[in-house]
Amino acid sequence: MTDRVSLVVNGRPISAGAGQTLLDAGLASGQAIPHDCATGQCDTCRVRIHSGSVDDAGTRIGDTVLACRARLTADIAIEFDEVPDVVRRAGIVDSVVELTAEIVEVTVALRKRLIYLPGQYLRVSFAGLPARDYSPTLRVDGSGELNELIFQIRRQPDGVVSPQLGGRIGRGTAVKVEGPFGTAFHRLGRGRLVVVSSGVGFAPAWAVARASRLREPERDLLVVAGTREPQNLYMRPALEWLRDRGAVTILTCSGRNPPSDARAGRPTLHLPRLTREDTVLAAGAPEMVAAVQFLAAATGATCYADPFYAATHKPDRSPPSDTNFLQRFLQRVAGNRTAKTDPVA
Repeated sequence: MTDRVSLVVNGRPISAGAGQTLLDAGLASGQAIPHDCATGQCDTCRVRIHSGSVDDAGTRIGDTVLACRARLTADIAIEFDEVPDVVRRAGIVDSVVELTAEIVEVTVALRKRLIYLPGQYLRVSFAGLPARDYSPTLRVDGSGELNELIFQIRRQPDGVVSPQLGGRIGRGTAVKVEGPFGTAFHRLGRGRLVVVSSGVGFAPAWAVARASRLREPERDLLVVAGTREPQNLYMRPALEWLRDRGAVTILTCSGRNPPSDARAGRPTLHLPRLTREDTVLAAGAPEMVAAVQFLAAATGATCYADPFYAATHKPDRSPPSDTNFLQRFLQRVAGNRTAKTDPVA
């Protein structure tokens, strides 16, 4: 006879079998835990352990584990943030606007509104092309309608989808959307919120930072945004909007000849000293996100990560020999998880 244990999910008790994953136990009892891939890759099912213990299968970070990997061994209570249900929507491309020579802003008009939390991402398919994961955001001037999805996407010369933007993908192109997914979204809090982004990782960062200013205007907010090339610093109007509302903003450029209003170097070089009271959100290049995660872990700060992996990225359970220390460290503490596919491919 299977041993039974008590599992409490967001205050709701259920009976489950020892050896079940948290995710399977919840689903079997009608207590759905948010999830996407269910293979330990997307991080969507990460939950907090309120009390008790579990076989974390190497996925523990702080007091959190992945529900799709962690298995029940004893009585336990877990918590997770309630998120909107995953749904499917249809729409059409309303506009494709060039923000820079490499980055475009795509506006999708939906037939029916899709509810998501600022910072979450969606799975998007244009005109039957392969689906890609993009983070909906606001225009850099802060505008946007409830039935619109606005994406900031970098064209990749060797990509399958992004080079079509403005060509095969233009006004009137049919779009299918599924979501929302992801855990790097805006949460109300008291401590300082530090938002760090590189490249078009600014899309979810801008959504989170703007939500913070509107929902908790008295909270300390620091936003660090950067790109490699100065011509891709398209986020200036958004940073000005944040500064006008009391946020501290830092613009960086890691390539040659940074403009006068940008600091030289990567965003991580200009982070303040983090503390345990800080909440950090990092979005963009995996190496930058890994560095921010490391700095947050070293100080006890809470960190939510949104690394933009290439669409062809395949998780490797054995880190290659040239993997740097930060990557090895984070792969070890996070169980080699990956996040969404790159919204720029």
